[in-house]
Amino acid sequence: MYFLQPLALLFLGAALVPPLLHLFERRRPPDVVFPAVRYLRQTEREASRTIRLRHLLLLLLRVAAVALLALAAARPVVPRAGAGHQPTAVALVLDHSLSSGAVSGGVRAFDDLAARARETLLAARTSDAVWLIGADGIARRGTREELLRAVADTRPDARRLDLSAAVAGAARLVRASGYAQGEVHVLSDLQRTAFGAPDSAAAGLPLLFYHPRGDPPVNRAVVSARATPATWLAGTPGAVAVEIGGAPAPGGKAAVTVAIGGRAGGSAMMAPGDRAAIAAPASGAGYFAGEVQIEPDELRADDRRPFAVRVVAPAAVVVEAQSDPGRFVALALATLAGAGQVRLGGPRAAGSGVALGERASAGGGSAVVFPPHDPVEVGAANRSLAAAGVPWRFGTRIEREDTLAAGPMILRPIAGAAIHRRYRLEATSAGTGGVLARAGADPWLVASGRVVVIGSRLVPEETALPLSPGFVPFVGALVNQLARGDEGLVEAAPGEPARLGDAVTAIGMGEGRVRPVTAGRAVTAPVEPGMYPLLAGPDTVGALVVAPDPRESDLTRATASELRSLFPGARVTVAADARAYAGERFRAAGRAEVTGAALLAALLALVAEGLLASGRVGRSA
Repeated sequence: MYFLQPLALLFLGAALVPPLLHLFERRRPPDVVFPAVRYLRQTEREASRTIRLRHLLLLLLRVAAVALLALAAARPVVPRAGAGHQPTAVALVLDHSLSSGAVSGGVRAFDDLAARARETLLAARTSDAVWLIGADGIARRGTREELLRAVADTRPDARRLDLSAAVAGAARLVRASGYAQGEVHVLSDLQRTAFGAPDSAAAGLPLLFYHPRGDPPVNRAVVSARATPATWLAGTPGAVAVEIGGAPAPGGKAAVTVAIGGRAGGSAMMAPGDRAAIAAPASGAGYFAGEVQIEPDELRADDRRPFAVRVVAPAAVVVEAQSDPGRFVALALATLAGAGQVRLGGPRAAGSGVALGERASAGGGSAVVFPPHDPVEVGAANRSLAAAGVPWRFGTRIEREDTLAAGPMILRPIAGAAIHRRYRLEATSAGTGGVLARAGADPWLVASGRVVVIGSRLVPEETALPLSPGFVPFVGALVNQLARGDEGLVEAAPGEPARLGDAVTAIGMGEGRVRPVTAGRAVTAPVEPGMYPLLAGPDTVGALVVAPDPRESDLTRATASELRSLFPGARVTVAADARAYAGERFRAAGRAEVTGAALLAALLALVAEGLLASGRVGRSA
C-alpha cells in the first residue's frame, strides 16, 4: 500500500483526542449518606460492567472514525486483485545523448537505460499505448516488437536532450491519449544541466525517473577549441585556444594535443578549468580540419573536439588614393613585403586584396579604415562605412591618455600601449559585436565582416604603437588575418540549426557525398561531430564545425528534491536500481485507490457512535 497524499497522515494524531476527552471526563461521584447503601452498591456492581463496555465501544468508534477520515485524506492505494494492469498510456523518454556513453563500474550508462526500456516494453500489454522518445525529440509509437527494435538500434550520439521539454511533450501525449491511466518514464543519467525551468505540464501524472546505480564517473573534457585568429597566414604557425572542463581528476593534469590536417602540433598539460593557447602547424592555403584531444577517461565522446582554420596566402595590400596611413605604416608594410608576408600594390581582389584608407568601399572586399587626417572628412568616412554595411561610425574626438586593452591572442603584443588621441567608435545598431581592442572603456579596434576600423591614425602623435616592438606584427595581423576574418566558419551543436552564408549551395558530407541547401536559410547541422566543407558549386567557401554542447560533459546528477521542484504537481518517483523501477511502473494501473471505502467506514463508525451515545442501542438490548 502507498498513499497519494502522504502528508495527510499527520492528521492521525487527531485520533488521540477522543481518549483524552474520556480521561478528562472521568470523575469520582460525591459521597452520600444513605441507610440502604448495600442495595446501591449491589446495583452499581451489576451495572458497572455494562457502563465500562459502553464507554470502551464509544472510545473505539470515535478513534476509528478520526483515523479513517485521516486515511481517506491521504488517498490510500492498494494492489488490485487479479494479474496484470488496466490499459495504460506510457511515454518512455530514453536519454541516449552524449553523456549516456559514460562507463561506470564497467557498464555503460546507456546499456543500463536500454535494458530498463526493454523490460517496460515487455511488461506492456497489447491494450496499452506506448511511445518511445529519444534524443531527437521524436515520439515513436508502434507495436511492442517495433519499439524493441528501435531500442536495439539506438546508440549514444552527440545530440543533446532537453529533459524538461521531453517530459512536457511526453505528458501532453499521455493526456491526449484518452486513457484513464497514464505514466511518464524518464530513463536517463539525469544530468542537472539537461533540465530547464520548472514545468507543470506533468502535474497530476505519475512521473517515474530511473538512473543507473552509483555516482557518475569523474570526467574531464575538451569543451572549447578555436583557431585564433580564424585565418592564418600560409607557412606561419598559428595557435589554438583550448579550454578544459569537467571535474578534477585524481591524476591532476592530463596531456592535451593539437593536430591539423593530420599533422601533429603542440601539446600542454591541462586540468579542468584551464585555458591555454597551443601552437599548431600551418599548411598551404585552404580550409583545414583540426582536432584537440585529451587523455581518454570514462566518457570518450568528449575527449576529442573538432575545429577549423582557414589558411591564406600573403595579402595584396593597396593604400587607397588620397589616404595617408603614415610613414610608420609604410615602413611596416615594406618590412613585411621583404619577408614575403604581404604583396604591395596590384589590383584589389575581393578574395585576397586588402585596402588601407580613410573610407570603406561599398563594393565589398577586405579593408582597414582609420580616421581621416582632416576632421572635416569624418562625415564622409561615416557615410562610406554605412554604405559598406559596417555598423560602426567615428564619434567624438577624445584627447586624453588611455591604455590599450587587447582581446584576441594575436593582439596580445600591443596590450598596454598608450593611446594619446582617438575618435570614439560608436555602434550604429543594438547588440553590435566585433570589438577587438579597447582604449580605456571605449572600443578602439573593431571588426565587421572583412572591414576593420581603428579609432586612431597609426602615428606617434596619436598612439605609441609605431614605436613599440610589436608594431610590425600588428600591421601584419591587420592585413593578413583580421581584415580577412572568415565569415565562412560556422559553428553548431549536433542536430541544431545553423545559418550559412548566402553563397553556400551544399554541404560536403565526405566520401564525395554532398547535401544540397537553400542559400540564406538555416539548416540542421549533422549529428556526427567534425568539420564539413561549405560549397558554392565546386568551390569551398567556408566550413561548418559541428562540436558537442559543452554542458554534456558535466555529469553532475539532479537530486530527487530538485526533480520534484522542477515538475510541480507531478507524482515524482526516483528509482536507482532495476528492482525498484520494476516495482513502480504501471503502479497506477495495477492498483486501486480505496479512499471511498475509507470514507464509508468512517461514516458507519460515526453512525454507530451516535446510536450508542444516545442510548438507543442499550434500550433495544
